[in-house]
Amino acid sequence: MAPLAFDFHAHYISPELIEGLARDGPRHGLTVRDEAEGRRRAILGDRPAGLPFLPALSDVPGRLAWADRAGVGRQLVAGWMDLAGYHLDSAAGRWLARLQNETLAAFVRVHSDRFVGAAMVPLQDPAGAADELRYAVGELGLRAVQIGTHVTDRGLDEPELDPFWEAVEDVSVPVIVHPVELGGPDRLRRYFLHILVGNPSETTLAAGTLLLGGVLERFSGLRVLLVHGGGFLPYQLGRLVRGFAAAPPAFRARATRPPDSFLPALYFDTIVHDARALRYLLEIVGASQVVIGSDYPFPLQDPAPHALLDALPDLSVADRESILSGNAERLLRLAC
Repeated sequence: MAPLAFDFHAHYISPELIEGLARDGPRHGLTVRDEAEGRRRAILGDRPAGLPFLPALSDVPGRLAWADRAGVGRQLVAGWMDLAGYHLDSAAGRWLARLQNETLAAFVRVHSDRFVGAAMVPLQDPAGAADELRYAVGELGLRAVQIGTHVTDRGLDEPELDPFWEAVEDVSVPVIVHPVELGGPDRLRRYFLHILVGNPSETTLAAGTLLLGGVLERFSGLRVLLVHGGGFLPYQLGRLVRGFAAAPPAFRARATRPPDSFLPALYFDTIVHDARALRYLLEIVGASQVVIGSDYPFPLQDPAPHALLDALPDLSVADRESILSGNAERLLRLAC
C-alpha cells in the first residue's frame, strides 16, 4: 500500500463560521446574504465575496471520503481567502479573524487525527495580526498562518508589516502565501484566466517582494510556502537574480543578497498539473522544499495528489517520502 500524503494546501469553512457571521456580523458591518437556490454569500462591508459559499467547503464526510480515495492521510486546512477582509477597518478585521480561527480550531480538535489548522489574521492591522497569530497558535493550537499576496494596495515588503513578521518568527510557524483580491482588466476574467494566470502571477509578484524587498533577509527565521508550485517563480528565478544585479538605481532591491540565496526559506506545493513542471521545480529547489497540495475543494484542485509523483519513476524513495509527508510534518513541527 502506498504511503499516505499530507496535503498542505486545502481550504475549509465551518458551518459555525457561516452562522456566526450571519448572526453577529451585522454589528461589525458584515453579513451573509441569502441567494437563489439556497446559496449564501458573505458580504464584508461593501464587498460581496467573489462566490457564494461552496457546499464542499463545509462538507466533512465528503472531504474525508475524497481524502481516503486520494490517499491523503492528513490535511492542513486553512480558511477561504475571499474572507480575508483586508479592506475592513481594524476592529472588524480582528473580529472576523477571531471568528474564523476559533471555528477552525474547534473543527480540528474534533478531527485531530486527520486535520491541522492554519490561522487567518487581519493583515491590514499589523499589530492586530501579530496579536491574533499569537492567540491562534498559543491558545487555539493552530500550526500555520495563511496570508494574502498583498494587503489592498500594499506589498508584503512594506516596513509597517514588521510586527507581523516578528510574531511569525516568535511563534515559529510556516506562512502560506495565497492569492487574494485579484483585480485587473475585464479581459483577465475571460476563460477563467483570473485563476489560470492571475493566481500564479500574484504568487510570483508576492515572492518577488519578499525576495527583493529584504523581508527574508531581515527575518531569517521565516519559512514561507508559495502555493500553486510557486507560481512562475521557479521558471523565472534567473530573471529575478539578473534584475537584482542589473536594475537601474531607482529600482534596486532592498535586499543585499541575490534572490536565489533565500531559496532555503521557501517551500512549494505540487499543484502544477504537469509532471514535467514538477520535475523542473524539484531540480531548482530540491525535494526538501516541496510538499503535497490539492487546493481542495476548488475547481483547479489536484484530484489525485499522488499521480504527479507516480509520473516521476526516477524519484528516490527518500525524496518521495519527504514530499508526501515528511516535509509537511517538519514544517508543522509534527515530526519526532
